Amino acid sequence: MKNAVTAVLTGSLLVWALFTGCEKKTDEFISDPVNDYMSLQPGKYIHYLLDSTRYVDFGQRDTVISYQAKDVVEDVQTEGDRQIFTVVRYLRDVNSTSEDDWVPNITYSVTTSRNTIEVNEENFRYIKLSLPIKEGNSWKGNGYLPTDPYRSLFEFSNDEDIQTWDYTYQDVGATLHVNNNNYENTITVLQIADSVNIGIPNAPASKSYWVEKYAKNVGLVYKEVVMWEYQPPNPPQTGYKHGFGIKMTILDHN
Repeated sequence: MKNAVTAVLTGSLLVWALFTGCEKKTDEFISDPVNDYMSLQPGKYIHYLLDSTRYVDFGQRDTVISYQAKDVVEDVQTEGDRQIFTVVRYLRDVNSTSEDDWVPNITYSVTTSRNTIEVNEENFRYIKLSLPIKEGNSWKGNGYLPTDPYRSLFEFSNDEDIQTWDYTYQDVGATLHVNNNNYENTITVLQIADSVNIGIPNAPASKSYWVEKYAKNVGLVYKEVVMWEYQPPNPPQTGYKHGFGIKMTILDHN
């Protein structure tokens, strides 16, 4: 009888050990480094089609102006475990094929560390990527932004809570088709998808949508921003929209 009890206990311990061992393996997660999705070094460039949406004629209609854009890494500095890259964005006519037509537009910095990638563009500091790169993981990517950062440019309320936006990973590992090219191992960072009263006549309305997609060993391959607010008619004032839109899609890279 004693041997039988010992056998039962031994078997039970073995099952428990196997169960807890399997459970531990299930909980393990090894994230890709954030640097894998923002491949940077001096001389690196990404060539984009850039569509800029503007509201003209006192907000009565929208127009899209298209450019070619090329983001070029010009320099890098190292500070401890961080690297700070200087990136210059060049623009040229959407139909141009001449390298002489590129004109510098803006300069921004990208700071990479073990846990995050930050972009500082025109004194706006964003945490674009954060560990772990895992489906559903989120963080406050706009936490460093000032209150109402766009108020000097646009009379809308879309940015009033911008510091609280939850950047969230979606479609981790997906293949993305952009401008006749496939990019494998991509990640989507959804920053916001919010709208109010869309399609309701004569009602105040707004739309805030911001998404960026990154490909492993390439960088940013897709970006779409829609930020507008609609004010209904208030005679003699007609209804109008104000805001902006940006769409960037990769054409090629080195």
